[in-house]
Amino acid sequence: MTRLRRCLIVSLFWGPLLATAAGAPAATLIYCNMDSLEGWTVRTLGSAGVRIVPGQLAAACVELRSQGGSVLLSRQLPRDSVAGCRLELSCFVKTENVVRGPEVLDAAKLHLALETPRGLRHFSVRFTGSGPWHEEGLVADVPADVRRAVLNVGMEACSGQVSWARLALRNDRRGVWPLPLAQAANAQRSRLGLGELPQGVVTWQGIPFHLLPSAAGENDCVRLRGSGHDDWPAATLPISVGRYATAVYLLHAALQGRDTAETPCALWTARLAGGLDEGLSIFEGREIGPLGSTQDLENWKVAWRGPAGSRPAVTFGVTRWPLYFGAPVLTLDCRAYHGAPVVLLAATAVEEPAAAKSGTSGDDESEQ
Repeated sequence: MTRLRRCLIVSLFWGPLLATAAGAPAATLIYCNMDSLEGWTVRTLGSAGVRIVPGQLAAACVELRSQGGSVLLSRQLPRDSVAGCRLELSCFVKTENVVRGPEVLDAAKLHLALETPRGLRHFSVRFTGSGPWHEEGLVADVPADVRRAVLNVGMEACSGQVSWARLALRNDRRGVWPLPLAQAANAQRSRLGLGELPQGVVTWQGIPFHLLPSAAGENDCVRLRGSGHDDWPAATLPISVGRYATAVYLLHAALQGRDTAETPCALWTARLAGGLDEGLSIFEGREIGPLGSTQDLENWKVAWRGPAGSRPAVTFGVTRWPLYFGAPVLTLDCRAYHGAPVVLLAATAVEEPAAAKSGTSGDDESEQ
């Protein structure tokens, strides 16, 4: 395939210029299991196609087939989240009899195309042959004056079959993500009998906690059973995360909590991609303090206090839950164990940038 023809294929997958959405600065820009084509533009040229099939790393995965043709899944990236950043792209792939086309770059690929004032730049990792599920990836430094960035996943002018799962794209910025609590919420703050409670956003050490709005008949917080409240729920429904996280921060308090306890009052579990779990045991007097306490604990710091003179006195604190496995977090859930009942107002995931990698990988070609 000639260089000009390859440029035409790249421009075909870009399509018309789209309005750039304001991107969040946070580290995870994309995380998807690749179990659907939602969010992707699919383009084929020649004898090639795409389908969703049962997967091994997830319930389903994207499968691409080609007989000397091209098939790409494309996605425009928000400029504000990539300009001047180092991007880290990774995806799990399985190849079957992938045969290179007439040009050296005609193969299966992960590819970033960047439009700059000086022309096009390309970063890619390409592969052929047959192999079991494994991780492929690249690192790319994006110029600060980039005009447009497009992510392409697919097969270019080659033959064979490639399956794709668990794609992630991250930048080198810190991400702070208030988590959606609506699905797990099982109580109304106004009906807990605790007097005036916080509304809107509570900020602690730069970390925002977005409380669900209080609306008639709508649940806006989580409560878990414990001593004196055996009728409260024993566990939460899953809280969606869907991104990498290095820590989760919980804004919560215990009712009638003890100074110390030999058993935890609650157990948190993070469900990670790849079937891994990470847990956090919430002990009274260490990871959670009693409602109304103004004293910081080892891993519970007072973040909100009710109005002076209010009765009963109300405080909520923040607990930091560090995550170590370095895998994307799918969901969080919590269950009561043995001890005081717990009230959770909000949770926020924080993603610190991945460790810097030296150099950039891929072709890094420039085309004028």
